[in-house]
Amino acid sequence: MFLITTLKSGDWLNLRRVRAYPRIFLLVSALVGVAWISGLHEKMRPGEGVVTTDFINVYAAGEAVHEGHPADAYDWGAQKNREDQLALSANNGKKIEKNDGYIPWLYPPTFLAVAWLIAFLPYFPALAMYSIMGLAAFGAAMRKLAPPYKESLWALAAFPGVFVNLFSGQNGFITTAFLAAGLFLLDESPVAAGVAFGFLSYKPHFFALIPLVLLAGRCWKALAAASISAGVCAGLSLLAFGIEPWLAFIRGLSATSGLLKIGTERWLGTVHSVFSAVRILGGGMDAAYAVQTIVAIAAVFFVIEIWRHRKTSLAVRGASLVAAMFLISPYFFVYDQVFLAIPIALLAGQGLRNGFFPFEKTFLFALWLLPYLVQDSGAHFSLPLTPPMLAALMYFCWKRAKAERESGRGF
Repeated sequence: MFLITTLKSGDWLNLRRVRAYPRIFLLVSALVGVAWISGLHEKMRPGEGVVTTDFINVYAAGEAVHEGHPADAYDWGAQKNREDQLALSANNGKKIEKNDGYIPWLYPPTFLAVAWLIAFLPYFPALAMYSIMGLAAFGAAMRKLAPPYKESLWALAAFPGVFVNLFSGQNGFITTAFLAAGLFLLDESPVAAGVAFGFLSYKPHFFALIPLVLLAGRCWKALAAASISAGVCAGLSLLAFGIEPWLAFIRGLSATSGLLKIGTERWLGTVHSVFSAVRILGGGMDAAYAVQTIVAIAAVFFVIEIWRHRKTSLAVRGASLVAAMFLISPYFFVYDQVFLAIPIALLAGQGLRNGFFPFEKTFLFALWLLPYLVQDSGAHFSLPLTPPMLAALMYFCWKRAKAERESGRGF
């Protein structure tokens, strides 16, 4: 009973611990990072390739653009050859007997512009620049959403999702920065918010929900700006790279869907959707699609209900949007969880202002730890943690939205 009471109140997470835990985790993560960087040129295991990051995919696509064949980024054979050559170079020219680290290029041609720009630099300086600029954009945007306390900045800096994304060489920082910017600009500068939201179109499975919630919230200026922004990005990519990359991207969509099966059989530790959870727990493809569809419909219902009420704070609307983005997508990885920083910051701020619900403070700490807890978890135990945590996040958003409507208290 004492344990349940403590978890319910959240009093165990006092100011002293809020100050200490992020510093401890930051130190440990920094030491891991130094160890990881020092082994960057070495083989992970004999004959099984080199220690590279997912950034190899971005750089290889950029090379395709520089060679004058941007559509080749969508040719899985050509893209793999480029990645193999980059891995060989990273391994100082030593022969690689087995390289299973191939990552297909799945982004719309709008993201080819980033790949093209970054490929002007040599590989490792490009990786450093990509990581530093992404991290800077993430930090600048999240400071606008985080509670105005020094402790919140430490918690943000030490957030495990930051290190998972950083060590993966992925674009979660960019995604988070655009989404956070769209949220904090929404009320005061809706056009600028819409532009930021439109840039998220490079990740269609997350962007798909943006127009829907803006429509539900009657955010007409932001909706128009987001539509124009996404359209302009697509148009510029068409002018810059031609029609062939778009045709190749569209042709590859059916092949991309096949990765769902691969993602739950081979990459158990990195795919964290509802679809993947059903597969990990032994369900078949049909069952996984059915459960994913039901959960997606429920998530869309809840997020629309939250957004359509004017009295709901921007903080709760933003947190519910992130929860729904994850719940409707059958295909996302652990590094995408870096933008869980958004609901953690927003709901923590609401709790500090208006009080926490029972178990909410403990839940937010568990959500903060989630990217660390689930990293490669599928390789060790068949207990998908992410979907129930996302459902709990939506529950707290719904509960807080209801309380705000009844009390009139918002952001």
